[in-house]
Amino acid sequence: MKKVIYAITAVCLILSLAGCGSKSEETASVDLAAVYDSYQQYLPEMFYPDEATLLNFLGIHVEDCVQYKVAICSEGMRADEIWLIEAKDDAAMENLTALAQTRIQAKLDETESYVPDQFLIVQKAEVLTNGRYLALLVSPDVDALKAGFEAAFQ
Repeated sequence: MKKVIYAITAVCLILSLAGCGSKSEETASVDLAAVYDSYQQYLPEMFYPDEATLLNFLGIHVEDCVQYKVAICSEGMRADEIWLIEAKDDAAMENLTALAQTRIQAKLDETESYVPDQFLIVQKAEVLTNGRYLALLVSPDVDALKAGFEAAFQ
C-alpha cells in the first residue's frame, strides 16, 4: 500500500513540475509586421531592403533575426528609417543594438551639414529594446512610433 501511495505522490509531483515548467517557458510573441503596419500613417513612401542590402548597407545578418521589418525612406533627402527586429539570441541582440547606434551616428554625420532639418529629426531618433526585440525609429513622429512599439508588449 505504501508503494502505491509513493507512486501516486511521485506522479503528482512530476505532473505539477511539468505544468510549472511549461508556464515559465511561455513568452509573449510580438508580430513586428503588425507593429510596422500600425506606423503607416506616420511614414512616407518606404524602401524595403533585401537580405544582401541589409548585410552590405546596414550590417544586419538575417540569420541573427527571428523576424524583422526594416524600411528606409525612398526619398533620398529624408532621414526616416524604421528597424523592427526580433533577435535570435542575446549575442545577436547585442550586435544589432550596436549596429542601430552606429546607424544613428552615420545618419547624424550625413545630415549635419547637408540637410539641417533632417539632422534635427535624427537627433531625436530612438533605439528601443524589450527582451530580444529592437526598434530603431527615425521619424518626425518618433514619439507616436515609440508609443506603438511599447504598446505591442502590453
